[in-house]
Amino acid sequence: MQYIRVAVLAACASTLSVSAQVDKTPDFAPFLLDKRVEREDYNFRLGPMLVDMVGSFGIEYNDNINTSEVAPIEDVILQPGISFGLKWQINEYNELDANLGLEYWHYLSESELNDFSNQIGLTPNTELSFRVLIKDITFRIYDRIQYSFDSADSVVVDPVTGNVIDSDPEAFTRFRNVLGIQTEWFIGETIFSAQLSREDIYSPEDIFEYVNRYEHKAALNVERALAANFTTGLGISYSTIDFDLAVNNDADTFTFGPWIDWKITEFIGLYAGVAYNDYDFETGALTDGTVFGDDSELEDYTWMVRLSHVANEVFNHQVEWYRAISVSNTANSNVLDGIRYSFAYNIMPRIRLDGAVGYEESESSGGLINDDFDRWIWGLSTEVLLGPQLTADIGYRYIDKESDAAFQSYEQNQFRIFLKYDF
Repeated sequence: MQYIRVAVLAACASTLSVSAQVDKTPDFAPFLLDKRVEREDYNFRLGPMLVDMVGSFGIEYNDNINTSEVAPIEDVILQPGISFGLKWQINEYNELDANLGLEYWHYLSESELNDFSNQIGLTPNTELSFRVLIKDITFRIYDRIQYSFDSADSVVVDPVTGNVIDSDPEAFTRFRNVLGIQTEWFIGETIFSAQLSREDIYSPEDIFEYVNRYEHKAALNVERALAANFTTGLGISYSTIDFDLAVNNDADTFTFGPWIDWKITEFIGLYAGVAYNDYDFETGALTDGTVFGDDSELEDYTWMVRLSHVANEVFNHQVEWYRAISVSNTANSNVLDGIRYSFAYNIMPRIRLDGAVGYEESESSGGLINDDFDRWIWGLSTEVLLGPQLTADIGYRYIDKESDAAFQSYEQNQFRIFLKYDF
């Protein structure tokens, strides 16, 4: 392997609908269980099954689709999509759910990006699950799959010298599949929840084969309502992460910690959680013992504090302070600290204004690209109900990232009009 083409993506734009707001805050603790895909309603019945179908169409202007520091590319992207949901209540104790979300991206100017692998994606709500109730215990077997892509600039790294060279945009495509089983056991006011899962990440592109990995995770949560307005819980998890190639170090992770959910008053709520994390990395990969010198272990705390306030019937807002840890494709680990403010204002019955502003600071443990960065993200969007089934979302998002790594800083402006029709 003479050179390694690294998909260090500054924004990680994917086939998720690009909201004008800041992206979802990262989970502070790996013991949080995978949430079930929930649908708002169902349109019609097909035999014993309830069916939900939603169509969408988006037009996005992006002045830096390749998240480049030195040569940004602007384009207008057309994004039609469709989502299907099926629910089959087999009997009182058994339920089958199937959800499929598809999006298609068409670049008006950069026609070379209009390749099949870089246009059609499976959204994260694509899932097949089966639930069964046995007395006070609920079991859920599920399989969730996502296919996403980015057209960001990659960089070429010489593993001998460590030299980094900027490169043209590449279609960084990957599959993410999570197969698992969950159980909930209700004993009075106490709920025991457990999960066993395997997550696979796979890129069909040979040049990005080094990101291929699989993770086995076992997690347990115990929660109890101590009062009508106060719930507390305790979580623990253990996972093993194995990469296919000897570019990144394999790892064993352990996480443990408590959390509370407190409705302080009718209008003020507090969620707070803290977790102890122990990441044990193996040695011998390119991110260890080479010019990159990433042989770090990690013991650290992560947390999430969310304070929410309903000011009145039309305005609510919240502030979040968090730290999260992730295993990186180019280093052993990344530690992300952030703070975020968001609000929702119902201007009138059919018009809502959403906004958010956030600041994040990330520290990398080293490896192929030591991407320590500061990032500001803010956005505004207006949701307008045009009819009983038609909704329009008009939004803007701005990202400013300043990184210590070569070619990883950038600015990006996104404008988007998104129409959704719920049949």
